[in-house]
Amino acid sequence: MVTVADIIALPAFTRVEPIAPCEGAERREVRNVGILDCPPDYNEYSVYKPGELILTNLGFAYGNPDLAEKSLLAMMRRDVAAIAIKTVYEPPISDAVRAASEACGVPLYLYDGAYHETVAYQSLALIQRDRDELDKGRALDELMVAHDGDRVRMRLSSLVGVTGSKLQCFAFALRAGDTCSFYAMLDSVSLAMAGGGLRKEFPAIESVGVCRYREHILAFVSYSSANEEERSAAEERCLAVAAQEAGLYGGASETMHLSDGDLAIRQALAAVASAQRQGRRLVRWADLHLASFAIAARHDRLFMSASELHRSKLAAYDEGHGTELVRTAEALVGRHGDVKAVADELHQHPNTVRYRMRKMKAVLGIAREDDKALVNLLSLVFLPDLAIG
Repeated sequence: MVTVADIIALPAFTRVEPIAPCEGAERREVRNVGILDCPPDYNEYSVYKPGELILTNLGFAYGNPDLAEKSLLAMMRRDVAAIAIKTVYEPPISDAVRAASEACGVPLYLYDGAYHETVAYQSLALIQRDRDELDKGRALDELMVAHDGDRVRMRLSSLVGVTGSKLQCFAFALRAGDTCSFYAMLDSVSLAMAGGGLRKEFPAIESVGVCRYREHILAFVSYSSANEEERSAAEERCLAVAAQEAGLYGGASETMHLSDGDLAIRQALAAVASAQRQGRRLVRWADLHLASFAIAARHDRLFMSASELHRSKLAAYDEGHGTELVRTAEALVGRHGDVKAVADELHQHPNTVRYRMRKMKAVLGIAREDDKALVNLLSLVFLPDLAIG
C-alpha cells in the first residue's frame, strides 16, 4: 500500500512540517487524493472519502480563522489519510485543530512545494505504481504455489525482465521506522542494482530486475553462462552492493538455475527475516545452516503432517496426565540429548528426565528403541520450531 510517508517523500514537496503529533501518522494508507477548495456548508464534505490525502491552501478561508478551523475539523471527521496545507496564505491553525488532529489520528502538515495539481499528479501516479507492483506480488505468489520450471522462467521474464541461465535473488526489508518511504527505498535499490553500473562492470551479469513483493523489495540478478570465476566475482560484487543499502536489511539466495527462481525467492525472504532478527545488514541463505532445514521443513506439507502427528501424541498425553513430555522433548532437542543438561534446564533430577524419555517412547510407539533413536526422532519432530538466530 502507499502510505503518507510515501506521499510526503515525493519531489513535489520541498518542506513538510507536522502540525500535531499523531501516533503512526506516516503509516496511514493513502487510497486517493482530493483537493479542498470550499467550505463544508454543503453536505459536510461527504464527497470526500476515508483514506484520501487532502491538499489545500485554505484560500477560501483567507482572513477567516473560524472558517479555516470549521473546515479542517469537518474534514478530519471524514477519516481522511492526512491533510497537507500549502503555506501560501499563512494558514491559521487553531489549538482546537491541533488537539483534534492528535486525538483522532488524522495528521496535518504544513508544506512548501509545487501546486496542488502537481502534487496530485505525482501522488496518483505513485498509487497506480503501487497497484502495478501489487499485481506483480500476486503473480509471484502464484509462481510459488507449485513448481514448474518452464512456467517459472517465463513468469520471471515477463515480471522483471530477467533472462540467463543462473539466477540470484536479493530480498530487502525496511530498517527504519514509520517515517521511511517504501518507494524511496525501492528506487534506491533499483538505482544501485539495476541502474546499469553492475552490468557494465561485470559482463557475466546478463540482466537485473527489481520489484515489490508485499512488504519486501526483491532484486533478481541473472548470470550468463560465463566461466565460474567470472560469475563468482560478479556474485560477490552484487552481495557487496546489497550490503551497502542503508536503511534496509538484506537477504541473499544462493545462485541457482533460472527455472528454480521460486526457490531463490523463498531463500532470500528467509535470509532477510534472519537479518531483521539479528540486526545484521545482510544474511545469505547459506549462513542459516541448520535453520535452513527448519525453514524447508515448514514449507513441506508431508513433513509438517508427520511432525504434527508425533507432537500431538505427546501433547495429548500431557493434557490427560498433567505431565511435561512436550517441554522435556524440546529441551532434549535443544541440548542434543544431554540428560544432565536437560535436567539442569528443567530443574529436575536426571532420573526424572530418563523416566519421561521412557514414557515418550511408549507414547510414540518406539518402546524398544534406545535413547539415541528417541532423540533422533524428536529432532525431526521439532525441527520446524528451530529458532533462527
